[in-house]
Amino acid sequence: MDVFDQAVFVLKVILALAPLSLYFLGLGLVSSRARPCLVSARVDFALLGVAFVPVIALPVMALVGQGQAHLVTAVVLALVGLFVFLLPRRDQSWVIYNCSPAQGRRLLQQAARGLGWQLALDADGPSTIQPVGLRVTQAGLPWLRSVTLHIDGPASPEARCARREFIAAIREELRHETMLPSPTGASLVLIGAGLLGLPMWYFFHNINAIVETVRQIFSA
Repeated sequence: MDVFDQAVFVLKVILALAPLSLYFLGLGLVSSRARPCLVSARVDFALLGVAFVPVIALPVMALVGQGQAHLVTAVVLALVGLFVFLLPRRDQSWVIYNCSPAQGRRLLQQAARGLGWQLALDADGPSTIQPVGLRVTQAGLPWLRSVTLHIDGPASPEARCARREFIAAIREELRHETMLPSPTGASLVLIGAGLLGLPMWYFFHNINAIVETVRQIFSA
């Protein structure tokens, strides 16, 4: 492997792992906070997609180098279509990080009670909020210590307004939550730091090759 190939390999490692490591670091820091954090599922999915784009882009770039233009086009279109299909709808899904399923159910009940509504919890399906007619589905990811909320209802301005009020009430409840440091958050920070340390080690270990490659490019 010559100097140029060595530099390209290092840059590929950095491109593939750096966004993913930053995603895990951010996720770990959010999960280590003293309070749960509510984010839009649409934003959460978009950040996850951005973190994995470089991992997908490297094989695609390899196909481009082999002259597989038609295959590359088909793969890119398929991935874009899959991303758009899986992207959560706006203002319908949210993720609460640093939160257990039991804690999530309690927060939902408190938020509904604060608005003068009644939340009928159903373990086998969506929970109903009366009298506004909203349906809340909660799904937990214990290994990530997060809860996903899907809030559906009639397609009316009143239902959209009620959904916004309910989310605002949940945010208010989260402000009053206090928690101990999360082992899950610490684990995610360690994973992110480890993933970030690998490309940084490659970078500093091969800094001479990178400098030489840059010098050759500018002197050409």
